[in-house]
Amino acid sequence: MVNLTLLEEKRNLALPGEYKDLAGKKLLVTGAAGFIGGALFKRLVEYGLDVTGTVLYAQEAQQLRNQGYDVAVLDLASEDAWDDLLRGVDIVFNIAAMFQEVEHGEAMYRKVNVDGTLKLIKTAASAGVKRFVHCSTVGVHGDVKVVPCTENSPYNPMDEYHRSKLEGELAVLEFAKGLPADGMIVTVNRPAMVYGPGDVRMMKLFKAIAARKFIMIGSGEVLAHLGYIDDQVDSLLLGGVQPRAKVHLEAFNIASSKYITLNELAAWIAEAAGVQLPRFKIPVAPVWLAGLVCEMICRPLRIKPPIFRRRVGFFTHNRAFDLSKAREMLDYHPKVDDREGIRETVRWYKAQGLI
Repeated sequence: MVNLTLLEEKRNLALPGEYKDLAGKKLLVTGAAGFIGGALFKRLVEYGLDVTGTVLYAQEAQQLRNQGYDVAVLDLASEDAWDDLLRGVDIVFNIAAMFQEVEHGEAMYRKVNVDGTLKLIKTAASAGVKRFVHCSTVGVHGDVKVVPCTENSPYNPMDEYHRSKLEGELAVLEFAKGLPADGMIVTVNRPAMVYGPGDVRMMKLFKAIAARKFIMIGSGEVLAHLGYIDDQVDSLLLGGVQPRAKVHLEAFNIASSKYITLNELAAWIAEAAGVQLPRFKIPVAPVWLAGLVCEMICRPLRIKPPIFRRRVGFFTHNRAFDLSKAREMLDYHPKVDDREGIRETVRWYKAQGLI
């Protein structure tokens, strides 16, 4: 699905001083039809920069070209050569990935998120690209055992998506270690639970709460760490301009300024939507078992299951991250308070008729 934020009217924005080094550069954003990639791509367009976005399907590409965007088709699972696409590019923001395609097995996740990513960075290096900003996920740490989790905390990926993103991230960094001292600068960005106008993934949670159909699974006291979309885009842009000594071969946790409980998250969404949450809660075990059964039945049929274990993990896994490294080295300072970000997101959903 084409990111809904791209369908809005394009604004003309002045290029902020902290991003001035992007001026005059040729930029490439993969995954420009997704939520994060689309928001980044649109922001760069609004700054008046020379940017091309890539999408998976020709129909998506044509739809965006009809709106005036410069778009190419890129399938990370394909055997196509990408030299022409990357020739002359100065900075690649690699956001494309296979995500939440539960009907596919681990081999397909690896083909896209590991093999395709490694092929892309190798092609970029051969083409003379100056920087490669790779989007991973804080999910490489899974259910965090030490709160807050730092970039050096143990890895604990919980499913095929997070395992493939971890393997892809490590492959990118390992390849970059072999580059010349003055070669391509490579940085890894690990977003937390990104939300905001244009998001259709967390919309399920917002919609369920607004419709008074949400029931908490488990205690609701597990920790959640959100990240507003505008702050996430800022972090990616910072990865494209900070000096080599600060960002090369580094990974950064990116999120909002503080983590909260799921109970707080649900209460803030309900407050913004003007509804009351139910008092009772559902035990985790039967829901997790239902997710397992659905996956076992649906995956062989290549059907997306109505419920799956990773979605249940949302209610059981702690996610809380230390942003000290991003603040000190990336100069990342989130600007949006989650309570206000949630209000803005609800306003956007209502304006679009989505809730």
